[in-house]
Amino acid sequence: MNPVVAGVAARKGSHLVGRIAAWAAGFLLLGVVAVTGGLGGIGVGALSSAGSAASIPAGGMSVVVPVGGPNLTVAQIGSVAMGAGFSGSGLVMAIAVALAESSGNPSATNYDSNGTVDRGVWQINSVHIEYSATCEYDPTCAAGAAFSISGGGTDWNAWVTYQHGAEIAYLPVAVSFVEGAGATS
Repeated sequence: MNPVVAGVAARKGSHLVGRIAAWAAGFLLLGVVAVTGGLGGIGVGALSSAGSAASIPAGGMSVVVPVGGPNLTVAQIGSVAMGAGFSGSGLVMAIAVALAESSGNPSATNYDSNGTVDRGVWQINSVHIEYSATCEYDPTCAAGAAFSISGGGTDWNAWVTYQHGAEIAYLPVAVSFVEGAGATS
């Protein structure tokens, strides 16, 4: 078994066995998406293309990341997450959780029934008062927040999408990026 997949399986433990069907369905969905032109059609609604951009170094390359603009691609999410310190199975989960949470939308906002607000690509909740709203909407800063909140990519229980298995549909594309980026360790 691929070491990245094995790492994700180990982290998910017994939950993974019960959710193989969902993973397979997600894999098929992503195959259909790939054939039809990418992840652009999977989203949380229309987005404004206005916004600024930041250029960050990630793994020896420079990546332009929109701030408040259109959805980030898998490669942009992965590069930003790598820049924050994610690697291996933690990087896989960072990508999958971001896609499940916001479809890569840096402007995504969700007002929770308990009065808190989830913001940005990783939907960082406002209970984390150590991070400003500006940080949560900035993909680079939000990646650092997600890295810290997730214990370096080892504990994703703070994310409801993870608790409910919504990230499973995005694991194939996340694993593909991580393997292609050589960030499997």
